[in-house]
Amino acid sequence: MDPVADLQLLPLIAFRACRTPDGWRLQAPSGGLLAHLGVAPGDGDALAAAIHPDDAAHFRAPPADGDEVHVRLARPGDPWRWFSLRANTGADGYAGLLVEGDRQQALAASAQRYRDYAEISSDWYWEQDAELRFTYFSREFEQITGVPTASALGKTRWQGLGREQIGNVDWAAHRRETEAHRPFRNFEYASRRPDGRLVWFRVSGRPRFDADGRFLGYFGIASDITATKALEGELQQSQRQAALGQLAAGIAHEINNPLGFVRSNLGTLERYLATLLGIADHLAAPPAGDADAAWRARAAALLRAADLDFLRDDALLLLGECRDGLDRVRQIVGELREFAREGAADWCDDDLSRCLDSAAKLIAHRLPAGVELQRHYVALPPLRCRPQQLNQVFLALLSNALQAIGDGPGRITLSTGGDGCTLWAEVADDGCGIAAEHLPRLFEPFFTTRPVGSGRGMGLATCFGIVAEHGGRIDVDSAPGAGARFRVTLPRAAADGSG
Repeated sequence: MDPVADLQLLPLIAFRACRTPDGWRLQAPSGGLLAHLGVAPGDGDALAAAIHPDDAAHFRAPPADGDEVHVRLARPGDPWRWFSLRANTGADGYAGLLVEGDRQQALAASAQRYRDYAEISSDWYWEQDAELRFTYFSREFEQITGVPTASALGKTRWQGLGREQIGNVDWAAHRRETEAHRPFRNFEYASRRPDGRLVWFRVSGRPRFDADGRFLGYFGIASDITATKALEGELQQSQRQAALGQLAAGIAHEINNPLGFVRSNLGTLERYLATLLGIADHLAAPPAGDADAAWRARAAALLRAADLDFLRDDALLLLGECRDGLDRVRQIVGELREFAREGAADWCDDDLSRCLDSAAKLIAHRLPAGVELQRHYVALPPLRCRPQQLNQVFLALLSNALQAIGDGPGRITLSTGGDGCTLWAEVADDGCGIAAEHLPRLFEPFFTTRPVGSGRGMGLATCFGIVAEHGGRIDVDSAPGAGARFRVTLPRAAADGSG
């Protein structure tokens, strides 16, 4: 078969470019792509006319042997098409080859857009070798972390960035995951920049393998989430303050009840005392001269008006009521001190059942007459936790249960249990329940099904964050009209940042 005819079947354009006194001239073009340009085989002038004016220089100064350059050509009136130009230089010119490059150019443009977006984001890209040592960082790494790229290359993640023991960051689990060559998503940890500023990062990565399945390393992306963490902290603090405000209002109401009748009884006792003092003053002033009869008559009248038998019995009864009221106030204060035990903001060993019960005591006064509170506690081993934070979780769950039941009648059931590795506490109610479409969003910040102004949607989101910091989880079981059950499951030895 004729070689020239063969060439006409291939998806390319081959030509020669010769130097002439007037410049360069394209000669003897052939190939299957000429038809796309409306150029006849052998018509070098028509091929030259199809070149984009801005790309003509690439034909006068072709790429070096082995290199390529992208150029545009088209027939008159058609859209420009991209081609890849390669050249093989000779003494008096070069042999040129054009292959279709639309797809390559589209990929190059897409890659450039990707780079442009990456450069304006708060993310950086990284790669690791088979020993999990960093081999590459994009340029945003140094700007965001403040760590020189050269000092971090060649180190592992747990060596390269000085990690801070903040929050429930399980470095051991992350290391096991990467050493097992598994993909991971959204691993969050804190680090301190060289200037002392604390920053938070979220990292995701995928393993790379060669054709034989050998592990080559990881590649992935990291994001600066410091601002997000700060906002989450502010929202959680706001929710804590709202919970404390609600708690303070309830405690004030509970204390006002005994204080009210103590104050009322003291007023009555004050009148009784004034009556007795009046009688005592009269008896202490002896009659003068012949006034003895009048003195005696006055004394008898005072005694009759005082009704000493009633006063004696009623005064003792009022004093007993005052004592009971003050004992109730002392009990409430004791429950409050138990709920917010000094030092309980730190990690310590505590009883999960006691944490749940201390929250239950504080909402007991808010139970409507038809709502029953049942307790099913079991003896549990000590739990490593922050008791004050768990109290906040249980108080929020109990408050939600009360709202679900409304004015009653109804029942709230508190339960605890566990196994060798985990302990759990549960708050269940027989209230209105939760719609199926709302269950997946319960722990989203700002999500609420309450009327506008009745809730900010941060209660369960805050609970989720506290439980997650303890390394645990919250499970929900509910259906409309069938009540709801929230179970908080915690590891017996939660990560406390002590190593």
